[in-house]
Amino acid sequence: MDIKQIEYFVSVMETGSFSSAAEELYISQSSLSKKIIALEKELDVKLFDRSKRRVAPTEAGKIFHKHAVKLKENYQSMLADLGEYKKATPSLVIAAIPVIAQYGITSYIAKFKKAYPFINFTLEEREASVVWPALGQYKYDLAFARDYNINPNIFSYFPILVDKLMVAVSCDHRLAKRKSISLTELSDENFIMFSKGTLIHELSMSACRSAGLEPRVFYATLRAASIIGMVASNSGIALIMEKVLNYYKHSDVVAIPLDQTIESKVILAYPKDRKLSKPASTFLDFMKKQIIE
Repeated sequence: MDIKQIEYFVSVMETGSFSSAAEELYISQSSLSKKIIALEKELDVKLFDRSKRRVAPTEAGKIFHKHAVKLKENYQSMLADLGEYKKATPSLVIAAIPVIAQYGITSYIAKFKKAYPFINFTLEEREASVVWPALGQYKYDLAFARDYNINPNIFSYFPILVDKLMVAVSCDHRLAKRKSISLTELSDENFIMFSKGTLIHELSMSACRSAGLEPRVFYATLRAASIIGMVASNSGIALIMEKVLNYYKHSDVVAIPLDQTIESKVILAYPKDRKLSKPASTFLDFMKKQIIE
């Protein structure tokens, strides 16, 4: 028996299904099933009744669940307590989606490093598709990300700021003088978008589809500067966050508010079921103080 099997079992119990647990854990349903079957063989008991449409715990499963929850909590607490002794220098590893410069987060990090020079600080830029599973597997202590589609059963977070989606068009575009615009009015436009796998791509696609619009994607990239450059050349329009547009301000690009407000929070997230290490807790408290002030 290993801790992953225990974590997987607890997730199935809490979500009520193998499919939901697999989605929550960012693994395939077949891999999850194999782990649980191996656990049942080792314990020599059936933990779940699979004869019904909805998986249900057996009596043995209910008893094991009580112990499994305690084992999981104790394991996470142990890792956090021992973390301070694993290296001579306290370490802190944070993941961040590619927005920290646009949102001024780099200045907070610089202040933290100056205030706590003894903490070995590592910051890694990653896309959201990588951040969430890695944070859930405790590869990072904390993560700067957007709150879009965050799983509240797995992660807790502190809000850093709120931004809203805007329509970016060229100064020569027919819509350039509009005060606001509806997504439904953009059905004939070429869209310049962030690449698949980014949260802004998912947020933009979801907003368009909710408005009954399937965007015609002309160009996709990971770079905000490339998107704004394409918009400036009047090659298409883009959905992009207001503060990002302001950061990459271009004289040939106009930002038009949407009729329907579509907001996104930038957050500092961390696993809900794991005790924060002392460096992580110190950074979280530092950020809370900076934002509140």
